[in-house]
Amino acid sequence: MKKSLLYIVLAVSIIVNIILLCVFLPQNCSSKKDKGPDFSNMEIRQETAKTMAKKLVCESLYYPDSYDPVNTTVDSVFYNYLTDADCLNAAVELIDLRNAYEAAKSSYEDNDWTIRFHGNPGGAFLEHERNARAEAAAEMKELQPKIERQQEIIRNRSTARDGEFIGWQVIHRYRASNSAGVVSFGNVLFVLDSTMSQCYLRFSLDEDEKNLKSIRTVIENELGISSSY
Repeated sequence: MKKSLLYIVLAVSIIVNIILLCVFLPQNCSSKKDKGPDFSNMEIRQETAKTMAKKLVCESLYYPDSYDPVNTTVDSVFYNYLTDADCLNAAVELIDLRNAYEAAKSSYEDNDWTIRFHGNPGGAFLEHERNARAEAAAEMKELQPKIERQQEIIRNRSTARDGEFIGWQVIHRYRASNSAGVVSFGNVLFVLDSTMSQCYLRFSLDEDEKNLKSIRTVIENELGISSSY
């Protein structure tokens, strides 16, 4: 009887242990898996950033085999107006709209000057100028509300998430051959998620019209922020 009772106790104990293992072991394994790389280790953080930067750069290169990394820096990044996708999209759109508006304005002024210079008489030439002036005026009128809408998106952006850690900022400089086979340098800034497995944003740091500096200037002007750079 005592032996039977002992066997029963042992059997129950084994079953309980199995149940506990089934419940807690998957959770422990899952938490370890979800944790991802230990980016408190600077070496791991740096190497992961380099690997991700190479992958992202090579995806857009004409000659991926010519890729040659020069320098990579990585730092934590927090949500603000430069990581707000709606705000950024509005700034990029605003650059295009303003360029279109300035082009139309220049055309209007040139046509208007020509008409005034000739005293506005009849004739096919000045009729063409008057039509071109009217078209430019119509285009400016159409563009103005579009410009104002993008300005409002920036000015009314939500600040609720500002200061929230969202991942990593990776600045990467490299050299590679362009479509003409000429080796040139590239400078990009990537905003990656907390595990550096996904790219949220990509900015050019080169001197072009829509680089980070240009976008930042547009946004800060609309927000009335005095930049420190």
